[in-house]
Amino acid sequence: MRIGLARAASLALTLATASARAEEQLPVRFEAGVRAGIGLPIGNAAGPTQNSPQGTSLGDLVAWTVPLQLDVGARIGPVFVGGRASYAFGKTGSSFDAASSRSASDVRVGFEVLWHFAADHQVDPWAGIGVGYEWLNLSAGVNNGSVVYATLRGFEWVNVQVGIDFALGRTFRIGPYLESSVGQYDSASGGIINVQGGEIGGSTDVQSKAVHAWIGFGLRFAVLL
Repeated sequence: MRIGLARAASLALTLATASARAEEQLPVRFEAGVRAGIGLPIGNAAGPTQNSPQGTSLGDLVAWTVPLQLDVGARIGPVFVGGRASYAFGKTGSSFDAASSRSASDVRVGFEVLWHFAADHQVDPWAGIGVGYEWLNLSAGVNNGSVVYATLRGFEWVNVQVGIDFALGRTFRIGPYLESSVGQYDSASGGIINVQGGEIGGSTDVQSKAVHAWIGFGLRFAVLL
């Protein structure tokens, strides 16, 4: 019995020591990151219709964007877990060439997990995955002074990222990133505002859905506290 108790005590001590070591190896730190880059569209915003047998190319709506993104969460050992939100202003595509004025923007929110392969080193490569939701906003002015606007909304099914962080002391990180996201627009809303300020609008589901993607690259600056 004494031998059994001694073994049990020894096992408990071993587990407690291992747990303490694990906690030491997995410190939790607050992390915030800011990104700026370029976004390029791929695929169709909507599928084939009677008026558009080939579908509506996303590139015809938006030529490119400049996304500004905020990442906020916790670095648990080598893993960042948190949320992200981005706003991108962009250049409208060829579908708006005849408009007297035009604008495009893209808003995304989501959740992401980033794995750091050399978190305690000067050069730290990382890879990540996430999901989210997207709003694409478009507007165009017509010759009579009216403004036509539309918003496409849908889930971002998956977002895959890679990058490299270069340490600037213990607190700051900076480095390039590359990401690709795949999603689908499920609903749309839009309308027209006339010169007198009157507005007519509505919303609907996208009947002919299509898969689109964004390719993005740029710089990420992070703060670890």
